[in-house]
Amino acid sequence: MALAKGRKKVGVGLLGSGVVGEAIQDIIFHDQDSDLELRKIYTRDPKTKKWFSSRQSLFTSKAEEVIDDSGVEIVIEALGFQEESQLTVFRDYFVRAFQKGKSVVTSDKAVLARFGQEIWSAAERTGQQLRFEACVGGGIPIIRSLTESFAVEEPEAVFGIVNGTCNYILSQMEKSGKPYIDALREAQQKGYAETNPTSDVSGSDAEAKLILLTAVTFGLQLQPGRIWRKGIEEIHAVDFNYAARAGSSTIKQLAVAKRHGNAVQVFVSPVLMPSENLLAGIDGATNAICFKGKKSGEGCGERDYDYVLVGPGAGGGPTAVAVLGDVCELAHGGQQGFAGLPSLLPPGTLIAQGEDDIDGSFYLRFIVKDRAGIVGDIGQTFGSLGVNISEIWQLKHSEEELRSLTQSYHLKENAKEILPFVITLERATLSQLRKALDSIRNRDYIVVDPVWFPIWR
Repeated sequence: MALAKGRKKVGVGLLGSGVVGEAIQDIIFHDQDSDLELRKIYTRDPKTKKWFSSRQSLFTSKAEEVIDDSGVEIVIEALGFQEESQLTVFRDYFVRAFQKGKSVVTSDKAVLARFGQEIWSAAERTGQQLRFEACVGGGIPIIRSLTESFAVEEPEAVFGIVNGTCNYILSQMEKSGKPYIDALREAQQKGYAETNPTSDVSGSDAEAKLILLTAVTFGLQLQPGRIWRKGIEEIHAVDFNYAARAGSSTIKQLAVAKRHGNAVQVFVSPVLMPSENLLAGIDGATNAICFKGKKSGEGCGERDYDYVLVGPGAGGGPTAVAVLGDVCELAHGGQQGFAGLPSLLPPGTLIAQGEDDIDGSFYLRFIVKDRAGIVGDIGQTFGSLGVNISEIWQLKHSEEELRSLTQSYHLKENAKEILPFVITLERATLSQLRKALDSIRNRDYIVVDPVWFPIWR
């Protein structure tokens, strides 16, 4: 970000001084030759912040003072949110900045997922720019790749690991056999998970990122809560035993948008991932996003991706670098580029596939009372809905493993009285799967609600 001879510094205002905001300050303040001038910083409690004592005049507890500053040309929004009601306030900050003739760079996927169309429309209406590279994949330049490198592509799929917290938890469960709660606690201790991890582990964080990826890739305008979403909270160490020992697989949480004719299948869920797949080896808090295009895929066989972008998916440093990359692009390119929503396909070209129609093969893990006839009964239930069982996996469990299951699920049954097993289904729709499970989970032999998720093919 070195300042070219004779170039005037570009005034920047910063909303937020948390992990990402502080990392942005560190980079700008430590770079004496930067062509960016940080003119104003909003945070609710300025006196507690790292740079307050040496740069007190820059801090304010009023967001409007940042947005209204006449010397600010680009507003960075790095507030993060704790409550849904805050998103409306953040949206208003965007619109106010545009109305004041300022471009906006954000790392906040939640506000764009909820109010993206309003915000992009406001940018276009005022002739201002919006950049959001840091919203998806942290330090991975996926938005720039989609809008520039793949600009002439006909997209077929974009999918991957977009939440480092979930990937870290699942990686620890796989490697050490830790229960979910212990892996989560470790993630919190290392700073990979928030004190309240609900947004991450429920899949809502990944959903917000997927909404942006789907908008840029396929031109679809989706809303939070309208995507099939499944979190990782139900995954147990025993599922990794079955995945590895019987299925030569592991478990990863994926955000997926895949084209099927004139529709796009969109979902967030854990999936049973074959061990030989590249994504199966993505460890810890790393993110990996895959893209498949019709043109670049010609002659490449049946591989389900053409490009893979891998990198740090979270953290102050990588996110700050992505934010400042957008800022520098605006600072050097002026009003060139996109103001509103960029997309590889025009809006309205495709539709989102209905949730009930989403189909695939599935993994189902049961814990039942150990008695005869159960598998046959389950098979008949699925068969009546036109769904076939592909395989039955039954491992020989040690007494310690069974005791661990009874304790973790707080079961009244003796460890010797329960039977874990897995069935895999041939192709079925979500509608068929749910109808069968609605019936099966009420049977007197079921002691734990069945755990299920798709198998990646």
